[in-house]
Amino acid sequence: MGRLWLCLFILAALLGPAAAQETMKIKIWAQPPAPTKYHHLMLICEATSDHGPQEFLWEKEGSPVPLQKGPYSILLIHSFNETHVGTYTCTVTSTQGRAVASYTLWMNDLSGSAFVFPQESKTAHVQVLLELVQPLHNFTVCLRSFTDLTRPYSLFSYATKTHSNEILLFKPKPGQYELMVGDKALYFTVPITVGESEHVCFSWESSTGIVGFWFNGKPWPRKGLQNGYTVGVPAYILLGQDQDSFGGGFDATQSFVGEISSVYMWDTGISNSEVRAAMNDSPIQTPIFGWRNFLYRIVGEVYLKP
Repeated sequence: MGRLWLCLFILAALLGPAAAQETMKIKIWAQPPAPTKYHHLMLICEATSDHGPQEFLWEKEGSPVPLQKGPYSILLIHSFNETHVGTYTCTVTSTQGRAVASYTLWMNDLSGSAFVFPQESKTAHVQVLLELVQPLHNFTVCLRSFTDLTRPYSLFSYATKTHSNEILLFKPKPGQYELMVGDKALYFTVPITVGESEHVCFSWESSTGIVGFWFNGKPWPRKGLQNGYTVGVPAYILLGQDQDSFGGGFDATQSFVGEISSVYMWDTGISNSEVRAAMNDSPIQTPIFGWRNFLYRIVGEVYLKP
């Protein structure tokens, strides 16, 4: 009987650390997900462990020395710039073992450029490659468009698996913008312009449902929509098409033809001065994603042109 217990003890000692190590999971995420040049950035190493992590080791590929070592899970970058681009590794050590995760920081400045949608299409769009981890209780979206379309078209579409129009910026006709949050819509009437680009921003806050709207830098009277609602994640975010399903369900007769540029999104509200800064591609607040650091995927016939 004694020999049986000894064997079981040895087996537990051999298998225990491996089994415990499998229960510890880690991931790295950035806040904001797409940092803007010269703004603060946090890389967060999130660890799930029964007994809690003991040490976080931060390293960067190509760097001869560790960036940070100790009990802190957050790596703070005070002024993000080209020197910070690269792959970062977080190694977490606990009584359960050791786990490693990596994250690549990128910089893709599209200032002075625009996405050109040359013709009507049932497929062509630009996908914003962004993984949001937290639901949105506030948001602001800004962009510039240039087109001679008179039919309905979609500019910005944010869909979840439960709501295809979680957030939508749509233009039903010249002189009118439609904004949707959680499949509910409201409308703003604007001047009809011919041969001119249009810059718009719209913001929404859950606590009051108040929607702000700016046309070419000028604020419009505020309205209300979806008081108390929460914008869900994960999301499929795109330019140039209206989603009727998650990442699809496009209608060519609602597709955009023309140019889209200066696209920004925040998880906060925005002021009049910040709208003017966004118009000049010089955001004051750090956006969730923006034109100065824009990760995207082109699907179909869309071109990035200066």
